[in-house]
Amino acid sequence: MAFGLTLPTNGYSKVDERIGGIHLPLTDDQKRRMLPSKHRQREIEKQSDENDRFHALLDKLEDVTTNGRLKDMAFHFTDTKQVVKSNLIAGIARGVGLTIGVALFVSILLAILNLFEPLPIIGEWLANLANIIEANR
Repeated sequence: MAFGLTLPTNGYSKVDERIGGIHLPLTDDQKRRMLPSKHRQREIEKQSDENDRFHALLDKLEDVTTNGRLKDMAFHFTDTKQVVKSNLIAGIARGVGLTIGVALFVSILLAILNLFEPLPIIGEWLANLANIIEANR
């Protein structure tokens, strides 16, 4: 028995498990006769159920997005006046929102900067900035 190599009685050679448990691939006959373990069978069933649920959810998602796109495309290709009107309203809303947001941000920033006016270095800089702004009004 050189290097743990044995010849079993069924005629297939394999490396002895003392060397590291490395076996030659199973033959078709061995694979056919092999019984799956109960634990492995439960895992396969569980995975199959999860795959089925995933595919059902994916089909629903596909239906929803497809129907939504069709409605959107039908809306845009049928009534041009309605499309222009909705885009005009959306643009005005964006412009008003941006203006109000910038005004709020700048006013809060200036209120915070006014808190720092009594400080020596920052106060002088803010006073100069305020003088420049008043001069350019």
